[in-house]
Amino acid sequence: MNFFNNIFKPTHQRYTIVLTITSPNGFHLRPIATFVNRAKEYKEEIILSRKDSSANAKSINAILALALQKGDTIELSVEGEEPRDTLYALANFFESIMDEEIKKSQITKVDIAIDDTEIESPKSSVPYPTTPLKGSIVSDGIAIAPLYQAKIKIENQNNNLSFKDALSNSIQELQELYDNHKESPNSSIYLAHKSLLEDEEIASIKTLDEFNTYIKEHIQSLIATSFDARRADYLDIQKRILSQLGQDSTLILPDTPFILFADDLLPSEVSTLVGSPIVGVILKKSSLLSHSAILLKSFGIPSVVIRDNLVESDSSILDASLGLLIINPTDEDIDIANDRIIKNREISDIAYQKRFDRSITRDKKEIKIVANITDLQSAKEAKEQGAEGIGLLRSEFLFLDSEPTVEEQTKAYKDIFRLFHSITIRTLDVGGDKELPYINIASEANPFLGIRGVRLFESHPELLQNQLKAILRASRGKPLNIMFPMVSTPKEFIDAKNTTIKLANKYKLKLDNIKFGIMIEVPSVIFQLDSFNALVDFYSIGTNDLTQYLFAIERTHPTLHIDPLSDTVFDVLEMIYNKSDKPISICGEIASIPQASQRLIEIGFDSLSITPSKIPLIKETIRSI
Repeated sequence: MNFFNNIFKPTHQRYTIVLTITSPNGFHLRPIATFVNRAKEYKEEIILSRKDSSANAKSINAILALALQKGDTIELSVEGEEPRDTLYALANFFESIMDEEIKKSQITKVDIAIDDTEIESPKSSVPYPTTPLKGSIVSDGIAIAPLYQAKIKIENQNNNLSFKDALSNSIQELQELYDNHKESPNSSIYLAHKSLLEDEEIASIKTLDEFNTYIKEHIQSLIATSFDARRADYLDIQKRILSQLGQDSTLILPDTPFILFADDLLPSEVSTLVGSPIVGVILKKSSLLSHSAILLKSFGIPSVVIRDNLVESDSSILDASLGLLIINPTDEDIDIANDRIIKNREISDIAYQKRFDRSITRDKKEIKIVANITDLQSAKEAKEQGAEGIGLLRSEFLFLDSEPTVEEQTKAYKDIFRLFHSITIRTLDVGGDKELPYINIASEANPFLGIRGVRLFESHPELLQNQLKAILRASRGKPLNIMFPMVSTPKEFIDAKNTTIKLANKYKLKLDNIKFGIMIEVPSVIFQLDSFNALVDFYSIGTNDLTQYLFAIERTHPTLHIDPLSDTVFDVLEMIYNKSDKPISICGEIASIPQASQRLIEIGFDSLSITPSKIPLIKETIRSI
């Protein structure tokens, strides 16, 4: 982001900068909590303003009240002794939060797009003879059990604890929950709830009645807004306070397998389900992005959102893999569900046990499965999941907060390179939805069509030269593929490669171990493949961006979605494969979708780079083709 162009002249040591909400999910609870915790580290007065409303940037509830959604612009103002430095630091931090939220959203959107395709399939694709209810998939899996309505048991045991003590104990309890679940990707939910309770507005509350009024007002403000699902977070912190005061409300759960249905569940209630005989969950008023839904998915509990009114039943089938619910199923329905459960379990178990084996189709064609990774941790996960190499090392993780030195980059690359023999690293790919707060790129009306990827060689040559220097130093003669992103013309590739050669000569670094290639993601490349064939050593197709440009739909758009299994996508992939005469692989999300495997192999692709967690399943899927 070009902060310098957006800063207004200071008045009485107040500096202001304009920021934009780029996260598809808006500025919601967890990122707000992260931002507020950072803002509290500074002594200056910090204000966020939107139109005629403003909020103390150290108050999570005040920011929530602004209801900031994607595309909204806000003013960040800092007044105090060193406002300029604080302003830059917080603006940079804000941008890094947005980048992280966009990454999470892209993964979720791919899941939802696939799920919607399955949910909206014609009736003939539903394997059950009984007509099912249909819903949206939260977490896949299949369960057969009685349908049980959520019931709450309330117990009052007044312990004479003051509200202030109950508040303090709740904050401590949430901190301990976070400390005990740090390895979980969803542990930030506990910190977000802790931040809600630490808010200045709540700190001024003296009695339980005042607190209950406060909660009621905030819940009312969220009704019928895009943040409606966040009402559960306020109810959850209220429940925690009441529990400290001896007013316990707990879910009454059967002691035999059951499928639970409820309007919604609080995040704390979802946590109590773990260890119970629950086999599935159906929610009526939740959303796919609520904290409850996120937790259900992380705990692996088959779950769907179904808007229909339900009643208890002695028998039901929840096929969350297809987003279906069958109430009072027939014997034939149950036989089909059991067959699907057994098959899925067998596939999952076999896939994991054979994750280190090669993936060979029934007609003896071997498919190389490599991984898309983002950092050292994901590289280690890829190795444990059976990856045969790294097909796409996204190097942006080093650049998010501040520009790394050549030495820092070299060490980070070395740590990853030593894990695999086959590695493809992509040079820095920022721009579009991935901004770096410390580099100056002029504001663009269509950033996805602006300065991105390889175009940084022209706009920010030193940034890319330092990265290439670090990559070459880290390789130490080890075979390595260097891939340039967002290439649209042969000249861009030639210039990028020549820059690398000049650097190698200048610093006496080896190049005989290096191969150079491009990501095919800009449609113009498809019509210039004859020229590229004479230049590059390899290709990798980035289907995420390629599909975005084919359909003219921004991949982070909040409402428009692209079918990742569109026939048009496969037609284009086949065209590219047939016109290329160099090694070619796919590193986009489509490679991680089991339903796409057969069509990709039929086209001729024999190298797929996928998400680490999907490697065992994709390998086993290929063995059945």
